[in-house]
Amino acid sequence: MINRLMKYAGDKALKTDLARLDLKYLPEEITEIKDVSYLPDEDPGHMLDIYVRKDGEKKPVLIDIHGGGFISEDKAMNRLFGSYMALQGFAVFEINFRLAYPDVTVFDQIEDISKAVRFVLENADQYEADREQLYIAGHSSGGVLALCECLLSIDRKMREDFGIEDRNYVYKGLITDCGLMHYYKKSIAYRGMRKMIFPKGYKNDKRYAYLVFEENGQISRLPKTALITNRKDVLRKMTYKFEEILEKHGVEHQLFDGGADGHTGIIFVPYKDENQETLKKITEYLMDK
Repeated sequence: MINRLMKYAGDKALKTDLARLDLKYLPEEITEIKDVSYLPDEDPGHMLDIYVRKDGEKKPVLIDIHGGGFISEDKAMNRLFGSYMALQGFAVFEINFRLAYPDVTVFDQIEDISKAVRFVLENADQYEADREQLYIAGHSSGGVLALCECLLSIDRKMREDFGIEDRNYVYKGLITDCGLMHYYKKSIAYRGMRKMIFPKGYKNDKRYAYLVFEENGQISRLPKTALITNRKDVLRKMTYKFEEILEKHGVEHQLFDGGADGHTGIIFVPYKDENQETLKKITEYLMDK
């Protein structure tokens, strides 16, 4: 019953969140291409949106993954964010994946995202995207999924254990925005969430071990990482916990903790001057500008 109520609340939240997007701030110079299928099944969970400034020049790729606690939301929630990252010079690909519960798990979502990225790289040229300049970002639970995708590019054994095809690309940078990075913390609420989004017996599943980040030594091989939070982000402590993990493993990173726009702040109001400045600084940091 509780799981069904959580799923219902998540589905309802999408309508509320989409209504909050002030689309008059969509930049006119950015081209928006919506609902591109990255798998041939027309499943909404296997579609992506693209945001790019069409000027004939190749741009670095930014894969962006929405939040929603693994069980809700949609790529459309990041419509403004994708547009404003395109203003920073990226070709942005907003990824949908199948939502967890009752039939889909986080492991399935990780596989979906891997397939989406493969599609993006195979079709990069038609979107003025440079497949050799690859970055990834994720909001809230999307931060967890972005990190997993990043680790898959680093760790051959992880790819084997997940049953994911070998690959010849790695990420140059990672962004976690108000990330749910300590979702495996010990508490009744988070234990309930894990039971909802992972298969039965997940603790004994070799794939789950890779997702307990503080115990995954491959974290030390992550690319340059930017962490975003703010003083009203309900998951702010998780960002700081994740920063401790990065420091322990010697990962080059920078924390961007400013403003008070809340958990979805930079997603919903990237047009605010201070948020545009943050996005600019993150871009400069990741690209060594």
